[in-house]
Amino acid sequence: MVDIRSDLQALGIMPFGAVTEKILSSTEAIVNGHKVILAGTNNYLGLTFDPECIAAAKQAIEDFGTGTTGSRMANGTFADHIRLEQELASYFERKYAIVFSTGYAATMGMGSTLAGPGDVIVLDADSHASIYDGVRLSGADIIRFRHNDAADLDKRLRRLGDRISNTLIIVEGIYSMMGDQAPLADIAEVKRKYGGMLLVDEAHSLG
Repeated sequence: MVDIRSDLQALGIMPFGAVTEKILSSTEAIVNGHKVILAGTNNYLGLTFDPECIAAAKQAIEDFGTGTTGSRMANGTFADHIRLEQELASYFERKYAIVFSTGYAATMGMGSTLAGPGDVIVLDADSHASIYDGVRLSGADIIRFRHNDAADLDKRLRRLGDRISNTLIIVEGIYSMMGDQAPLADIAEVKRKYGGMLLVDEAHSLG
């Protein structure tokens, strides 16, 4: 690791010290004095520069100020939060939806509360670090299966026997670190074969 760091320094490449000085568009910026293409952002649809989104953000600041000044449990739930959750629930054809402040908070919240001590979490080995952080807080037994390998998932679930009813399977729709897509149809088929619950992180697809 030290050698890699030294090599990067010699080339003038220090990703951890990159400073974005100016955003030029949804795909370009000035970073450390250089015009660069933004290949590492999550702004896939360019919504940060969409005129309608900008106008709505400005209006929200005018109406509600720069922050909620409290958590959702206290005084931080506004009427627009409820409307957004209702619209999301309708879009995804579900009864309810919950809006979190960040993707990290969402995966932490789901991973740490949908399972607990005595339960089993079976997750794709290449799941995002935030998912791992969440499931570790749950107190459940954690089992990994090979990345995007429905056959290996089948083998892991088969070994659980009676514990399958207390099992949560976690995968990502699109894996942000690699950009590959989960074989959701195959994974869902394995889940239906054995039982348990399936949680799909869609942060980098529908999310």
